[in-house]
Amino acid sequence: MIKVEGYKAFHGVMKITPKNKQFPAFTLKCDWLYKPEYNCWYGDGRSFPAEICEVINE
Repeated sequence: MIKVEGYKAFHGVMKITPKNKQFPAFTLKCDWLYKPEYNCWYGDGRSFPAEICEVINE
């Protein structure tokens, strides 16, 4: 994982587990960026709250 000016970044797989159990968990492989001021991970042109994200492989 790369850390620059408070941001984390990596290329790898993230597991996304939505809070609404109607939607299944899924994985995405792409470039990821974490912004602490929003507590979100950004990848694949979308943003995800950090609380539903789990780094699988970097």
